[in-house]
Amino acid sequence: MHPIPNLIVIYVFIVMGIGFTITILRLIIREGSLWGKPSVNPFQFYSGKITMFICWGLSLIRAIFPSFGWVNVPSWMSWFGACSLCIGTVILLLSFYGLGSSLRYGLPEQDTQLKTSGLYRFSRHPLYLGVFLITLSCIIFFPNILNIFIGFYCIAVHWLIISSEEMFLAERFGNEWEVYKNKVRRFL
Repeated sequence: MHPIPNLIVIYVFIVMGIGFTITILRLIIREGSLWGKPSVNPFQFYSGKITMFICWGLSLIRAIFPSFGWVNVPSWMSWFGACSLCIGTVILLLSFYGLGSSLRYGLPEQDTQLKTSGLYRFSRHPLYLGVFLITLSCIIFFPNILNIFIGFYCIAVHWLIISSEEMFLAERFGNEWEVYKNKVRRFL
């Protein structure tokens, strides 16, 4: 295995961690909380989030300890996984920035605005697009059966979350949401 994809993965997760920390601190300082109401069954919601971080964490462990997991990964898969991880992370962090104070871990309970600028001009759910790309990248980078299983579980739960959030947005923003939904695709 070539060491450069491993270094890319490590550095990308460092950048992602810094971005998460800044976003969380900004929300707590400005809004007092980052928690919202789970958009689906709480078990599904929290297990989907936990499996997301486990999948990502297993890939980071694999990057730090290349012999972890007993899976021999072809070099091209490592490179593809590392490069797509970069793209997914940029999309995710730009989505966080675009949501600003509307970002919540779940559905916001206070009044918010419908975000239609930045990446949200091109995708209704760039944050989840980033999550999906990162998760798939992690599965490609570390195709261990456990990582594949929990990665696809994470994606399935987040698909349910998206459907539920779209119903919430339709209820909260009415015609504004319908116009936006008809103009902008769900992902790309």
